[in-house]
Amino acid sequence: MKHVKSALLAGSVAVAACGSAWAGEFDGIELKMLGIGDTSVTRLAPIVDEFEELTGAKVQIDMFPYPGLIDKIVIEASANRPSYQLMWVDSPWVGVLGESGALEDLTDWVIRDAEELHLDDIIPIQLQENTWQGRLIAFPAAGMIWHVNYRKDLFGHPDEQAAFKDRYGYDLAPAKTWQQYIDIAEFFTRKAGETLAGQTLEKDFYGNAQAYSRVAGAITHDFFPIMRSFGGQYWDDETGLCAIDREAGVKAAEVMKRLVPFNPPDYLGLMWDIRTGYMERGEVAQSGYWSVRTVRLTNPEEAVLPTIGEAGYQPSPTEDGGPMETMTGALSFGINSKASDREKEAAWEFIKWGTSRDMMRRFANEGSGVSQFHKSILSDPELQERYPYYQVLLETQDTAKRRIFHPFYADVEEVFGVELNKYVAGETDSAQEALTNGCTKINTRLKVFPLEMRLRWIADPKADIFN
Repeated sequence: MKHVKSALLAGSVAVAACGSAWAGEFDGIELKMLGIGDTSVTRLAPIVDEFEELTGAKVQIDMFPYPGLIDKIVIEASANRPSYQLMWVDSPWVGVLGESGALEDLTDWVIRDAEELHLDDIIPIQLQENTWQGRLIAFPAAGMIWHVNYRKDLFGHPDEQAAFKDRYGYDLAPAKTWQQYIDIAEFFTRKAGETLAGQTLEKDFYGNAQAYSRVAGAITHDFFPIMRSFGGQYWDDETGLCAIDREAGVKAAEVMKRLVPFNPPDYLGLMWDIRTGYMERGEVAQSGYWSVRTVRLTNPEEAVLPTIGEAGYQPSPTEDGGPMETMTGALSFGINSKASDREKEAAWEFIKWGTSRDMMRRFANEGSGVSQFHKSILSDPELQERYPYYQVLLETQDTAKRRIFHPFYADVEEVFGVELNKYVAGETDSAQEALTNGCTKINTRLKVFPLEMRLRWIADPKADIFN
């Protein structure tokens, strides 16, 4: 691929984002992406014609529900003549996709195109999230952290502040500890007819919204960051076996169960988008979730909240109120390893175009936004004023830890999704029992593999692109 910009198209944002391909270089190439309705995709899908104009390659993005998407990707990557050349990838999947060879290794391309990619401007953990055994197999399209969004307007209301201090003996403020978080959830849970910030409620209001659904392990997506906030780990360093049932995991599960009374009544079925909808509609006081949906809270076209109140943003609480090693994640684009060489070249150009710093800044300036991963964008004072959560995104990732990336992640998601769901529903007597049941099932599967392999699977060598 030639590393020059087309003089005919110079000056457009899109050209700046796709500088290495000549106009018409990929005439006749048709790419399809196996995607999802995430902002990293929905912001890009309406403008793929711009990429075709630049390069000649046509791109079709098909969006599917999250549950089952990883299975579709594995099937596609097993086909000799795949229908999809581009893949939307959630970072916990890199273990199974990397171990199976489903995705093209992007390392050499990234090193070659580092300057064009502004590689040194990307938050390092967002790149590390996409590695398997040190090799980069996907490229970030949205970088995210697990944090807490809250109703800043309600937290600042004098009546609510006075009532909270009278009841709990300390000032109402974004929670630093989980006990404070539970207190706040209890305090703001109100019934229709009660008063909230001087107004009579027409319907119930909830102190918290958490994902408790067992479908696709939605509950595990919330449980793991809380477990990590207590200092927990997924795996035992010496055996490579499950360590989720230790003290930190038990405390995290107990926090989730204590929050149940302050959640919407459909809590057992809450998936990520359903849960975040409560905050977007302004029907909940606080909610911890991935920043990939936070972008909606400042956009009145996607959320009611900015028209009736204001969102605030904070790092996750911890057990003692100290800083947390934030759990991070990446929603990324990868290339099917079974695609033809020509398709792979065009797909790489599309990834560079669609994830470029220029494109990310364009989305931010247009007001639609994605969960950003470039330091220069997150640190821009004007954009921080417009999107206050940018500062939280930037400041919490210096000490961030990546999400689970094990080849058995899908098993962990399924097993613990069921066990945790049963526990919060009261079908299991204790958190310890639920987590031990989960670890026993996972370890039964893992013990058939050699120790050396189990330890390799939990290792996280530094990405080769950093060398």
